[in-house]
Amino acid sequence: MAQNISARRGAAIAGFAALVLSVLVAAFDNQWTQHWRDGRSAENGDAAHSWIAGPVRGLSALAWRATKESGEPGRLFYGMLAEPVIAVVLTFLLLMLVCRGVGAERGRWSLFLGGWFVTGLAASIALIAGSAIAGLGVAAGLADGPGSTRFGRGDIYYTLIALGLAFGLVAGWLVGFVAVLVYGSTEGGAQEDRATREYPSPAMDYSDYSDYSPSSASSPSAAAGSPDSESAGEDYSFSPTSPYSSGDPTPGYSGYESANAATEISAPSQERDPYGGARPY
Repeated sequence: MAQNISARRGAAIAGFAALVLSVLVAAFDNQWTQHWRDGRSAENGDAAHSWIAGPVRGLSALAWRATKESGEPGRLFYGMLAEPVIAVVLTFLLLMLVCRGVGAERGRWSLFLGGWFVTGLAASIALIAGSAIAGLGVAAGLADGPGSTRFGRGDIYYTLIALGLAFGLVAGWLVGFVAVLVYGSTEGGAQEDRATREYPSPAMDYSDYSDYSPSSASSPSAAAGSPDSESAGEDYSFSPTSPYSSGDPTPGYSGYESANAATEISAPSQERDPYGGARPY
């Protein structure tokens, strides 16, 4: 029966994948690259139809700032800062759950597609949670003003989920690729662990039975440590007291003769007595 990825191995896979995702978000979505991202993802102008505009806009969904801008509400700052943190943590947890359903061998494609999908799912949940903390929609036009995000409207969720899935579409392949790399590098250790858990049946050693003789096993009293062990190997089948003899000690009769067999008794032969019955002894 095929085994799935162990919990320790799944934690290693999810940990490295989440670490790479956090490095990507920290390096690409920070406030110092905002100007570069705005120039590459402008909806109007020459860069609007560039091949890089779509991926840049997708990766900008988890944009964060290390310092507040002048006049920026603290709630908005902490909400936008919480989004990448929630996305990384959820990616780690969801990827561990995916690993529990992937086989320990030949599960690369399942792990790759699972890591790709959970990245977008985690980003969508993180955007919804961050918007709830900030009180302001991440996308333009989702709220009338600060603190007035209307989560009762369905288009709020649809837009946030679309932004999260767009982020997962661009960044999810990297998470899945790293997960597959760690999966392949830890496959040898998983095989060794499985081999140590499979104990082979011990081979029987017949060297202890080299001195075995039928006579020693014929009597139950020849057990080890018994005081009669020395005499247990003797054969009493032809003894007069043996239970297998007929009880007749007369020579010439076999000890294996039946006890119920008829015994012929012959009278001693009469010899002539030269002394007339008088014996000198």
